[in-house]
Parts: sequence; structure tokens; C-alpha cells
Amino acid sequence: MIRILTILGLLALTIGMGVISFIQPTWLSDQNAFLRNFVNHELLAVLGVIVTITLASAANLHLEFNRLEEAFGEGFEEARTATKAYAYLLIGLFAVALVLVVLKPILASEPQWQSLFNGAAIMIIALNILSLLDLTSAVFAIPPDKRLRK
Repeated sequence: MIRILTILGLLALTIGMGVISFIQPTWLSDQNAFLRNFVNHELLAVLGVIVTITLASAANLHLEFNRLEEAFGEGFEEARTATKAYAYLLIGLFAVALVLVVLKPILASEPQWQSLFNGAAIMIIALNILSLLDLTSAVFAIPPDKRLRK
């Protein structure tokens, strides 16, 4: 159920950003002082911190899966696959953000284009937050050793 709500939320956010970009672009364009000052090197700085911390957490999660598998024979293939996918997703989103930050000053001279670029940056942040939430919930779902021994 949570997965469906997440997908619907992302879909609504994407459609909302697109509609706002064409109907009321000033809300998301560079006339919005926060977005003008954030969708540049600041976005890369924030994502750099998020990606660094999250990749370290994903690596620790992977090592914990190794430990649990060796100690208890439990297989965590689905969790490993998801962790690996999130790690690559975060790296990919960082690369997309880099391209976005480089191309925005070149291509986004009109408010509609600025709004689309800024909306894409908001989507990247939202996907990063959802990835963080999912990885965090995976960490907290790992049971203690005592429970696995039963």
C-alpha cells in the first residue's frame, strides 16, 4: 500500500510541476528567489552530502546482510538488490543534477524553462528523500540476532 501511495505521490508531484510550469511558471521560475539561489552549485552541495552519507549507509547495510547471511544462513537477495538499486539511483540522480545545473543557465532563459528545470531539481530532491526513507526503513527492519536464532 505504501508503495502505491509513493508512486501516486511522485506522479502527482510530476504532473503538478508540469502544470505549474506552463500555467503559472513564476511560482517555480527564477522569480522565486529561493529556487534561483538553490538550483545551482547549492543543489549539488546538498545532494553531495546526501549521496555520501547514504552510500556509506548502503555499504554498511550490505555488510550487515553479509554478516547475517554468514551467521544465520538467511538470504537477503531482494534486500541486497534493492540496496544496490538505490545506491546506483542516487549516483544517477547526482549525475542528472549536475547536467541540470550546467544546462539551466544555457537553456532556461524563459520562465517556463526555468520552471521546468527547477521542478526537475525538486523531483530529484524528492527521489533522494524517498530513497533515504526506504534505506532507513530497511536498516530498522533488520531484527536483532536473538530473534533470528529462534
